[in-house]
Amino acid sequence: MAEGAAGRVMPLREELTLSFVARIAARYHLGMRELLTAVTEVDGLQNLTGMVYPDSEIHLNTQARARVSVLARVPLHVLERALPAWTREEPSGKYGAGPVGRLLRGEEAVAAWGPACPGCTAARTGRLVPARRYLAPEQRVCARHRYWLMYLPGTSGLPVSLAACPEVIEAHRWHVRLLHRSSTGAQAFEVARAVTGSWWDQHWPVEEQWWPARLEATRPHGFDPGWWKVAARDLLTYPETVTVARILGSRHWQQRTVAQAQGHLPYRLGEMTALLTELAHQLQRPWLAHQLASVTHGPLFAWVHSCVRTRDALEPAAQRTLWTVHSPHRPRLLSDLLPPQPPCAGSEQPVPAAKRLRGHSLQAERSFEKGLAHARTYQKRNGHLAVPKEAAPGGYPLGQWIANLRTRHTRMPARQVTALTTIYPWWNAPWSTLWQRTWHQARTHAQTRGPLNAPRGFPTTSFSLGEWLYLQCTRYDGLHPEQQRLLAGIGIDARTAAAARPRRRNLKASAEEALAHARSYATEHGHLAGVCATTLHRGYPLGRWLAGRRSQQGRGVLSHEREQALNDIDPWWCPPWHLRWQRNYCRARDAVAGHVLQATSGFDGIDDTAAADWLWHQCATQHQLHTGQRQLLADIGITADVARTALEQTRISRPAAPKPRTAPTAPSATGNTGSQVQGAGGPAARTGRHRTRRAAQVQRPRVPRSRLGHRPDLRPGFETALAHARAWHAEHGHLAVPRETRHEGHPLGMWLFSQRNRAKDRARRGLPPSPHLAELAAIDPWWNPPWNTEWHRNYHRARGHIEAGNPFDPVARIPAANTALGTWITRACLQYRLLHPGQQQLLNTIGITARTASHWSPSPRPRPHPEALGHARAWMTEHGHLCPPIKTVHETFPLGQWLDRQRQLAKKRSSPSPTQHTLTTIDPWWNPPWPILWQRSYHHAHTHPQHPTTRHWLHNQQRSWPLLHPHQQQLLTDIGITA
Repeated sequence: MAEGAAGRVMPLREELTLSFVARIAARYHLGMRELLTAVTEVDGLQNLTGMVYPDSEIHLNTQARARVSVLARVPLHVLERALPAWTREEPSGKYGAGPVGRLLRGEEAVAAWGPACPGCTAARTGRLVPARRYLAPEQRVCARHRYWLMYLPGTSGLPVSLAACPEVIEAHRWHVRLLHRSSTGAQAFEVARAVTGSWWDQHWPVEEQWWPARLEATRPHGFDPGWWKVAARDLLTYPETVTVARILGSRHWQQRTVAQAQGHLPYRLGEMTALLTELAHQLQRPWLAHQLASVTHGPLFAWVHSCVRTRDALEPAAQRTLWTVHSPHRPRLLSDLLPPQPPCAGSEQPVPAAKRLRGHSLQAERSFEKGLAHARTYQKRNGHLAVPKEAAPGGYPLGQWIANLRTRHTRMPARQVTALTTIYPWWNAPWSTLWQRTWHQARTHAQTRGPLNAPRGFPTTSFSLGEWLYLQCTRYDGLHPEQQRLLAGIGIDARTAAAARPRRRNLKASAEEALAHARSYATEHGHLAGVCATTLHRGYPLGRWLAGRRSQQGRGVLSHEREQALNDIDPWWCPPWHLRWQRNYCRARDAVAGHVLQATSGFDGIDDTAAADWLWHQCATQHQLHTGQRQLLADIGITADVARTALEQTRISRPAAPKPRTAPTAPSATGNTGSQVQGAGGPAARTGRHRTRRAAQVQRPRVPRSRLGHRPDLRPGFETALAHARAWHAEHGHLAVPRETRHEGHPLGMWLFSQRNRAKDRARRGLPPSPHLAELAAIDPWWNPPWNTEWHRNYHRARGHIEAGNPFDPVARIPAANTALGTWITRACLQYRLLHPGQQQLLNTIGITARTASHWSPSPRPRPHPEALGHARAWMTEHGHLCPPIKTVHETFPLGQWLDRQRQLAKKRSSPSPTQHTLTTIDPWWNPPWPILWQRSYHHAHTHPQHPTTRHWLHNQQRSWPLLHPHQQQLLTDIGITA
């Protein structure tokens, strides 16, 4: 047996490894288990894991594969080319080194497979031995022998005769043509399979005649019809799947779908009438378009949604999104739906219920049920689910929960979408929730107060709602079709929208309302001076309205009628002086009502102290007031004689004060009391109700001081800080103190920082330096250098290094450039000509001169890299590309690492550098947009086309051709490899 006396066993193309092993066992008249024992035996022990089932696959390591090759009498490279799982995995055994085998099963662990066509297998092997092959969707049909090669879990597959179903053979012909003509044909078929699978799982309408007939025509004798309906899903829906794939994969229908959307994301499939009509026509089901019109979820809706959202984007990411089939839309695995063995017809064995979805999370399901309960409560209370994102009714973040669902509504399971749609149909509308809430407000208004009158500007609505309705009318043609349908539900159709008029404010009525509030306020307070911009009078924004009128009055654009109406309410509603003066006047007027003014006693008869003080200020500054202000003061008894009497009484009760150094300011029409009192100066400025007694006391004469010096009360603090500065300078030799430095608890760094800022500020304003700063300059002439203090600290660090007797030679690079001090010296030498003359003078004191700096090259790393580029050209001439492995060394130069570094830098740059431009000239694909490993494999395939690894790699490229970059496809085409 070891010599292969029974003859050679050739593998079938794309055959399962375990199927091939089973045919070898049949040739040697052995059982499967016996042959596997011989293949995986290690010192009398079977190095095999897993159980042998009819639908199992096996992975073998190198030693086990060698034994199988000897038994089959077939070279290893032939087996590797024919068996896809031959070298897929190197399993590890239980008993150390030696041949190892690992059995596995299941649709997740083993790729899609099916039985080999009996006729093709007999012709290929000369024997009627069953076999199993890995099958792509288009390989399920054997058109020559008219078989459907069906996968059934727990079995070795079932070939089904297609003699009674010629439409399946015709669909296979169209399927192959689609894959050859379209680069996205395979992805379109997967989407179409999900679409027809969703139709298959639903209740079939009465009009459906094709599927029941096909179900009976293909069901083998003795099989239960219910079981066969589940098992033969892919067979029975195959013609419809191919038809749908042809439509979805057509560029023409993609563009028509985008054009019909008119820039709007779809809400239901009924908006895509052209697509639904074409599907119904091609599938020969006229009723299908009406049935699909109300669909708002599912794989077909998700495809339409992605098609409209990506528009005509040709980026790979957009195309991947278009052909993505999300997990909830994928057809259920047959292993989850079928029992291990098919029940016979007439048996009472029921078809088991569908298992729970794999990957299903009970925690996520409970979370959804909790959010659904809150959504029901909110809908019952508000009538909708247009929840603001920040809303959290009852402490639950319902707004965020629904917003998260809206972002992934095309990926949600049908059960969850149906539950939310039952509560509120427009929970995932493709327009804003604010629009939906306003629409509900308009609908409630129409239900309670009658129809909306668009031609008259919606007179019965509030102003904001009327404006919103008119805005929808002006944008009616650009609204989403579903929005138009909702507006039609409240009486606004295309004809009504065209006749709509804007909602206008009744300006006269608004002005009368504002004047009524102004009259009411003036009646309550006696004036309008107290109305500021934020004043609300009985809920009306009187302050904002009056501020607007004052602004118009100041610009001279207020109408005469409006001005006269306000003057009738309060003549001084907009005085030519500051409103603060007017408010103080009104307060003083109210305070003196019913009192006799006694200026000589400091207005002691007034209860309001602040008002009394203000009156004294007005007496002192009366010569600066506006004529209108003087008249108002005279109306409450502050005449010129009263003011003069008050001032004379103040001079009598107080000795003469020194004459002010500055003349009083000119009279101002604004009447701003704060500035007037300070500008008046003299004895009249020191007035007040209770200041007569203080004025009689002996006043301390003012001591004139220079504005350039310190105030006497700040001098002790300055002396303390100066003492700390002297101590720091004595210890370190400079005052370039870091800002956070504290010297014996004193914030010396922050103090010097503030002194530098003040000195620089005075210099910017053209003012002379403060005299006290000369004391800092006496300690350190460079206490405030025009360069960075960090540079100054490094300079003193270098100076201390030299004074300590340490080696220092800038020309000989001592200290070394990799040290902190050496780095600073290097930078100082390289930038010597750009430094401040003072910096150059300081560097000269430590031996760094212009001559010393000239010994340093201006750029330590010249660009481009001539040596590296020379090696790159040499490698390109020798090998024809610039994709060497990263460890490649070319004539002692690490070319691989250097090229890898250039690729990393190219990813970070927005535009290529000169070096990268040169590399592109040498090899246009030195930095391709795909993995560099692919490029190396391509060059290996170009130079060694007959190598077994090359043939396997080229075969994989042909299988994954639609997923390749267009330039990758062009490179493969240049060497004669096509799809």
